Amino acid sequence: MEYYEILSENCKICWRENFELVNKKHTQVSGYVFNDKNQILIVRNDKTWTIPGGHPEAGETHLETLHRELMEEACVTICKEKYIGAVEVVENGEAYYQLRYFARLQQELPFKQEWEICERKFVDLENLTDYIKWANGKTFKAQIESAIKHL
Repeated sequence: MEYYEILSENCKICWRENFELVNKKHTQVSGYVFNDKNQILIVRNDKTWTIPGGHPEAGETHLETLHRELMEEACVTICKEKYIGAVEVVENGEAYYQLRYFARLQQELPFKQEWEICERKFVDLENLTDYIKWANGKTFKAQIESAIKHL
C-alpha cells in the first residue's frame, strides 16, 4: 500500500520497504541500532532527539556512511547490518531518498561530543514517543515496523 505523509505544502514522504535504489539520488543514511535488550539507539542535537545518521561523503558506500555517522554521532560500532528500505522524499516535485538500516550494537565506546550531537541513549521502543515526537507518524512507524522484523 502506497501512502504519502504530507509534511508541508511542498514536501511529502513515503516509506518504501526493501526499496531498490538504482540510479536514484540519496541524501542520508541512518540506522536503527538495537542493543542486547532490544532497546533502540537515539541521539540528541540540542533539544531534538532522533535516529543517528547523516549525509554520505564523496566516494563512500552506504555502509561506510552508516558506520562513520554512527561513530561520529553516537560513538558506537555495529554489526549485523541489514538494509531495510528508504524514505522517499518529494520536495518541490523532486524525489530523493533517505536510506535506513537495521543493525545490532557491537560496541558502545565512551561518548565524545565532537559534532552536533550532545547526548546518546538507548530507550525501550514503547518509550520512543517520549523522545521523538514524530515517532507516531505513519512513515516513522512503518520504518520501526520494518526494523523490528530483524530483532
